[in-house]
Amino acid sequence: MAKDFIQLNSKDDLGNIFLYKGVFSTIAANVIDEVKDIQLAESNKPFKNGIQTRIDQNKLFLSIPVKVVYTANVTDVCAALQNKVYESISYMTDYKPENIQIDVVGFIF
Repeated sequence: MAKDFIQLNSKDDLGNIFLYKGVFSTIAANVIDEVKDIQLAESNKPFKNGIQTRIDQNKLFLSIPVKVVYTANVTDVCAALQNKVYESISYMTDYKPENIQIDVVGFIF
């Protein structure tokens, strides 16, 4: 069953830490803004960035729709983005995503 929160393992018994799935979408969107030759595809819903975040059995799955500059090497740009998103989420939240899927939905001319 999908949930909206991930529970982090606490290093002590002082309390629990829960992260909302929107945190991971925001981190991914910020990483995309920093990467050259790639742009987040617009969502048709207001106040949504298009990134699909799913949490299932305390595992994180991301699906990121992007547009790539037509002169860029799509494989290299997407691999670099995937690695940067993984590293950023791991560094900022101390949680390792299970799957990060980059979907190329168009090109920027």
